Amino acid sequence: MNAQIQIECQSDELLDGDHDYQLSSPHIHRALSVLDEFTGHGLKDLKNAALMDRVDTKYLIPIKHLQPLLQKLLPHYSALEINKKRVFTYHNTYFDTEQHDFYHAHHQGKLNRYKVRHRNYVDSKRGFLEVKFKNNKGRTIKSRIESTDANVTDLSQKKFLGEKLDERFSSLKASQWGGYERIALANEKCGERLTLDMNLTFQSMDESTRVSFPKFFIAELKQNKHDLQSPFAQEMSKMGIRPNKFSKYCMGCAVISPMLKQNRFKPLITMINKFT
Repeated sequence: MNAQIQIECQSDELLDGDHDYQLSSPHIHRALSVLDEFTGHGLKDLKNAALMDRVDTKYLIPIKHLQPLLQKLLPHYSALEINKKRVFTYHNTYFDTEQHDFYHAHHQGKLNRYKVRHRNYVDSKRGFLEVKFKNNKGRTIKSRIESTDANVTDLSQKKFLGEKLDERFSSLKASQWGGYERIALANEKCGERLTLDMNLTFQSMDESTRVSFPKFFIAELKQNKHDLQSPFAQEMSKMGIRPNKFSKYCMGCAVISPMLKQNRFKPLITMINKFT
């Protein structure tokens, strides 16, 4: 029997309106005051930390740790700033086959697997169709093209996907919508990026199921190769927080599509239950 998740329902207003008020929780409010103290950087400032070909390490962290964690990271990282903003809203539309082949490949622990999504950068009003490929060496290789619409039917989109995917994945459909707020940090000296994603929301494409997770955030360390000397990795070790192997897409599938096989994700589901 699949493990069950205690989920918190998400309101229509949250999905359709301005997301800024999500950041008003006491934990996040305190964290934003620390974020203002970071040195800022722009998108064009990153050279060593661009990392379109990389290794990723992910952590689930209770939201109460956000402010003290940022305080510890302050001497080591700069914060992405665009138009005087340092917290950014992302909307993702994920695509999969009718049989959820991408989800099942991850669930089975297969390498040489894919993820396809359209990412809408809400604040900058730009969108990209992206393919993420996890190869058999554990590296994540991301390719993307600019794309305004969240679909895979235009000629340029079909051409792009045809170049990046196996032929057996030629027929894709939108399978899930997701949204969150992101803080993006970088350490050029170490050549690494660190993203902190808060207020995760997942929604089925028929809008019948919406769930929100305000009580934890996802930290993702992006490096050219695994380096435990990373300031963030060292801080996680001090806090006794271990990395987890999961994807936001698979997390969303697990909570909005409970009929999908989930055995591999039971430890993740148990952890989420402790946060909610």
